[in-house]
Amino acid sequence: MATEAVAAGVSTIVCTPHLRELDGPFADRARAVIEEFRSALAAAGIDVDLLLGFEIDLNVAATAGSAELWPLTIEGSNGAILIEMPHWGWPVFARETIFRLSTGGFLPILAHPERNDRIQRTPSLLTECLDAGAVAQATAASLNGDFGRSSKQAFHRHLFRGEIGLLASDAHSHRRSTWTVAPLMADLRSRISEDDLNMLVTVNPGIVLSGGKPVSVMPADKGPWWRKRQR
Repeated sequence: MATEAVAAGVSTIVCTPHLRELDGPFADRARAVIEEFRSALAAAGIDVDLLLGFEIDLNVAATAGSAELWPLTIEGSNGAILIEMPHWGWPVFARETIFRLSTGGFLPILAHPERNDRIQRTPSLLTECLDAGAVAQATAASLNGDFGRSSKQAFHRHLFRGEIGLLASDAHSHRRSTWTVAPLMADLRSRISEDDLNMLVTVNPGIVLSGGKPVSVMPADKGPWWRKRQR
């Protein structure tokens, strides 16, 4: 996976194992494993930087205190924290949790919100979360159809509303099409400008890793879209 990522032009990978409950030993093991993997990549001559974060379940983020969450933020980011949004249903505490995190010095990044069935039906739910201080990160599998038509449509809709700040591979070993963002970029190049695409996959991630908040990206629509028929 790392070799393929480097071949696709990837220079930095943020590794975000799922954290579905506060588990100190698991987090410690992840820190040990990433050091082992860094050494293995160096020995193999694979030139890619690895950073550790965690994809934290929204329920965990809602109940944990700042002191418990801070060690789980993305390395070097000064508080960026990846929150896994549910695929189904909508927790009543979602907006409140995001607001608490953002006012407490964190940058809440919402992982794949386009997959959530409630956001698919009620787009304003995501808008409210962004207004509370979150950043939306859409993922490759939603665009390539792995999660169905509704997820793909939500991806398109929020991208062209200027509500997607980051694009990510969401790489899993069993889903080769998401090992890098290359397929996603190839798909989007015919639809948005190279500058906008670069903002979403290079500039904004760099801003996050430098401790800042991504800038809003409002791509120009290059052609007819399903979204024009769905207004």
